[in-house]
Amino acid sequence: MHVLNICNLKATFIKIIIILLVWFKFFCVTVEAEVWQKGEGFNFRQLNIPKRGQTGFSQVNTNETGVVFANLLSKERYTTNQIYLNGSGVAAGDYDGDGLCDLFFCGLDSENKLYRNLGNWKFEDVTSKAKVRGGNIASTGCVFADVNGNGFLDLVVNSVGQGTWVLLNTGEGVFRAIRPINFRRGGMSMALADIDGDLDLDLYVTNYRTSTIRDEPGTKLKGRNIDGKPVVVSVNGKSLAESNSIGRFTLKENGKIIENGQADALFLNDGKGRFTSVSFTKGSFLNEDGIPFNKPLYDWGLSAMFRDMNQDGRPDLYVCNDFESPDRVWINQGKGVFQAIDRLAIRKSSHFSMGVDFSDINRDGLDDFIVADMLSRKHELRNTQLSNRKPPELYFGKYDDRPQYSYNTVYLNQDNKSYAEIGFYTGLAATEWSWSPVFIDVDLDGFEDFLITTGHPLDMQDMDVTNEGERLKKMRKRSPRELLELRFMFKPLVLRNLAFRNNGNMKFNECSKDWGFNNNGISHGMALADLDNDGDLDIAVNNFNQPASLYRNNSIAPRVTVTLKGVKPNSHGIGARIIVESKNLNQSQEIVCGGRYLSGDEARRTFAAKEKIENIKVIWISGKESNINNVIPNSHYEIHESRSSVEKEITGSATIPLFEDVSHIIEHNHVDQSYDDYSRQSLLPKKLSQEGPGVAWLDWNNDGHNDIAIPSGRGGKIGLYLNDKKGGFEKVEPMSLRKLNTRDQVALLEIDSNKKEFLTLESNYEDGLTIGKSIQKHIKNSSKPISLLDAGEIAYSTFCSADFDGDGDLDIFVGGRCKTGSYPIPVDSLLLENVNGEFKVNKNQQGVLSEIGSVSSAVWTDILGDYLPELVVSCDPGLILIFQNKEGLLSNVTKELGLNKAIGFWNSVSSGDFNGDGRLDLICGNLGGNSEYEIYRDSDLVWHLGDLSGGGINDVFESYYPRDIGELAPIRTYRETLSAIPFLQERFSTYSDYSAATTHQLLGAQSDKLRKINITKLESVVYLNKGDRFEMKDLPPAAQLSPVFGITISDFDGDGYEDVFLAQNFFGTRPSFPRLDAGRGLLLKGLGNGDFRPLSSSESGLDITGDQRGAAFSDYNSDGKVDLLVGQNNGQSKLYKNRNAKRGLIIHLKGLKNNPKAIGSKIQLVSMVKKGPIREIKGGSGYRSQDSAFQVLPLSDPSLNRVRVVWPNGKVFETSISPDSKIIKIEEPSK
Repeated sequence: MHVLNICNLKATFIKIIIILLVWFKFFCVTVEAEVWQKGEGFNFRQLNIPKRGQTGFSQVNTNETGVVFANLLSKERYTTNQIYLNGSGVAAGDYDGDGLCDLFFCGLDSENKLYRNLGNWKFEDVTSKAKVRGGNIASTGCVFADVNGNGFLDLVVNSVGQGTWVLLNTGEGVFRAIRPINFRRGGMSMALADIDGDLDLDLYVTNYRTSTIRDEPGTKLKGRNIDGKPVVVSVNGKSLAESNSIGRFTLKENGKIIENGQADALFLNDGKGRFTSVSFTKGSFLNEDGIPFNKPLYDWGLSAMFRDMNQDGRPDLYVCNDFESPDRVWINQGKGVFQAIDRLAIRKSSHFSMGVDFSDINRDGLDDFIVADMLSRKHELRNTQLSNRKPPELYFGKYDDRPQYSYNTVYLNQDNKSYAEIGFYTGLAATEWSWSPVFIDVDLDGFEDFLITTGHPLDMQDMDVTNEGERLKKMRKRSPRELLELRFMFKPLVLRNLAFRNNGNMKFNECSKDWGFNNNGISHGMALADLDNDGDLDIAVNNFNQPASLYRNNSIAPRVTVTLKGVKPNSHGIGARIIVESKNLNQSQEIVCGGRYLSGDEARRTFAAKEKIENIKVIWISGKESNINNVIPNSHYEIHESRSSVEKEITGSATIPLFEDVSHIIEHNHVDQSYDDYSRQSLLPKKLSQEGPGVAWLDWNNDGHNDIAIPSGRGGKIGLYLNDKKGGFEKVEPMSLRKLNTRDQVALLEIDSNKKEFLTLESNYEDGLTIGKSIQKHIKNSSKPISLLDAGEIAYSTFCSADFDGDGDLDIFVGGRCKTGSYPIPVDSLLLENVNGEFKVNKNQQGVLSEIGSVSSAVWTDILGDYLPELVVSCDPGLILIFQNKEGLLSNVTKELGLNKAIGFWNSVSSGDFNGDGRLDLICGNLGGNSEYEIYRDSDLVWHLGDLSGGGINDVFESYYPRDIGELAPIRTYRETLSAIPFLQERFSTYSDYSAATTHQLLGAQSDKLRKINITKLESVVYLNKGDRFEMKDLPPAAQLSPVFGITISDFDGDGYEDVFLAQNFFGTRPSFPRLDAGRGLLLKGLGNGDFRPLSSSESGLDITGDQRGAAFSDYNSDGKVDLLVGQNNGQSKLYKNRNAKRGLIIHLKGLKNNPKAIGSKIQLVSMVKKGPIREIKGGSGYRSQDSAFQVLPLSDPSLNRVRVVWPNGKVFETSISPDSKIIKIEEPSK
């Protein structure tokens, strides 16, 4: 017994020693890691990083943390007020200054909770002690902020109807409430920043509503005409003021009533935490034209974030609004004045805008951002969650209207002036019913990843439940309570939270499960904070009717963290920009306060340190700057504004853009008229009536100077402008051009400048009549055009010319687009052979050109190097087709050359020598990677073409392979499909039935009778010519953000390499398909090896915001620099003068009598040992356009001292040039 007791005591003693050693080791490591070291203007300490871990998160159990808060809401409460279903948030901040980040949770039925961080993932509930319970208050949004400048974090809490509470931190662990502001409003999220430059934090509060008429059945409204306009004047017999309804309702002329939200509130801080409301109507808020508003904006506000969007040192403001309320983007003009962003800076927006976050997602130094909406990732939900919303109303020719669509919009910053919306391109467009979007570098690779919270207590967008509810209402009269309880027919929408990895190329891949951020439930507010001081950011989430979630970040990758110590009263440096510079990567972020959905982060930023950090720069909102060199990885830096230097003003001239907009010289606007394409084909994927115009440079009066010709749509006239030889143009209107067009002119072509004539191609797609003309010749002094080709069943789209048979004259290819009402069933194209000046259909080629597809554009080009031009055709949908020319006989060699697998929506094609190897490569314009089709592209898109219902009407049935189904399923919605196949309602009577149906089940036996196309490629590409094959390569991402139409190729900057201009956008999308408007015209700078560098708008000078189509180049003012002409559908034609290129050599070729422009010739600068890229003179290329026959070749390489010309017949001519040569004229020798 004694021995046993001694053994037990010894064992106990050993255990105690082990525990003490473990404790001592932990304590010593912790203390060592907490030791601060001083630097010049900063302190830093080593971070205590775990030795083991992995990328992602672990949810820490509530039993371990002591954070047992749950945001509870009784069913009874949201039966009568659904506003509460928007949830509540969480705020993170070190309120007691002990170096550990604490957490505050808002509650609806639950009391608020403040948890003090004790370290090691232990928290203490100090709510009562701190006096922040908020009993009997439905709290929504919250944020920690030092509003009185004493260095302690105060607490600001929003509520539904009971005001915004400012709780001042006494510094002793207790908060003192002052009188609430924003009373009787539905306060949601908050953002704070120094908006007026006085260094204290001002407050913006988004307001929703305290209640909604949707929860008040039986409400009686009284309307009256005041000053000729209908308005609501009372609610249930009470005035608008008495019923808290000022601005609440809009009464339309047709009697429809729209309920509005409540006006947001902006409060200026006096520096002591006392806030004064700012009027929306007294000059602090200006519209896009700089005019003050005359009434508040009654929007459904959900969240807002201050951010210096344009990096001018002043915090701008993005406000997310629900429903039809437009999002507001306020650019800070200084001194607390905000102006609405330019109408064209943002082209579209989300419909249900929940939250916003900013990040430099592509690390170009500019802030991009995302706005969260509620598009599902699941096929089933996308087809049932449709509510009763309709597609936005778009007006033909108007494109500054900013339509709303229900998906996450992602905005790519372009030179701090405008944004390209790229949600579909990034892969972030669909994240379910979403709330709080957050960018965070989870894997610490230097690119910020993306997290988002999801779910809703009721799936109130379910169309089947909505329809059933309406049916029940019609059966009998129901009491107000019964009507309210109908909402519980909607099931809870329990969803996973989502995580996405940034791949570094502006694309994100979902990795929620792998990263441990996939909690299934209903989550609202989310805040980032380093809860364990290891340098990576952990997460706190406020869940609905569930315990809150804390996620520990498990990364062990190198990092550097930064907090700021600002000059009081901005003690935490809110609004400062932090830039972390490495050799191959610059990271940047801004310290913001609030701005999350109902939530606020800790004022800390974490940056990857995978490579040596050369410098940390802080640009303070005061204008001062701090710089830290010799940065030690795995360290935390506290940087002090008081030791910063005054930022030196940067002097020096700004970069001169390559082009200058001189469109006013011609003052031309393309005219087109709206047409209802869907009246014939209700499932038509897009409009075909808005495809023009191409543009052309020609020499109408044969004076050796380029003139401009732009075809017109129905209801307009051709625009013809003669070069005045002084850098300007004179509009002329020959007799044959004076009548208004009755059809769309889609292309224009000059064949023989000696004869002062040109050809126009007209489309009978709209009227479908087989009368009239397709091709007409317009002669300078003739009163009537001459017909070259009569209209028929096929609507034509494009034409181009070349001497395909080597007889010395120019022949014409005419591309067939479709038969009226039968797009895209393949149709015939034509070859018009020039026989002694008359054009006749070459019947020998009809077989090879029969049903080749729905042609969008074409070019004759000698890509095989045998001096006879091949025919290259782009089909939409279809392939890029190549027809080899063997002594005037065409044969399809698409497969042999390796172009037979990329089936796409090919709009355009042209050729150029992009790698300088002497062979002509191809460049092809496609739909791009930024359309709604991206959410369906797990595999091929599949189109079934033909008579879908057996009723004799041809249409298109679009399908894809959903991940969650595995079989082919419809892309179009139930309502859209029923418009074409109405009898389907008998078999699939509900939205749910339709969502579960496969394409085969929907089409039935009729599917066997339909043509089928698999769409495999949507990106625009370059095909590099390898001699016996072509190698496909995607164009840079900037070229994929919008459809490419016009393509024109020249050395625009004069550096010796071929560049490419791309005309972008397409506004003729079907109503439910978001408008494709991310492009502003793109110049790709050739690098000489087949690669390209996209030039920004500030570099190129190009800023074309409309529906761009044809494009063509010319040196119209003969200064040796290549200028640019771009057509826009129903918009202004754009003329750009090149002002900053290196001067080149102007080359005029004079061909033989029947080909005076020497179409088909190839020119090249050469020397004895070296050659420049080949340039080919074309008779139509790109997208239905014609470049100038007068060329400019670069003089950047003085060793290239000879011009080599290969004439169309294969003969070669060379002549020497001198470095000071400006223009050279070369005449083709006669036979």
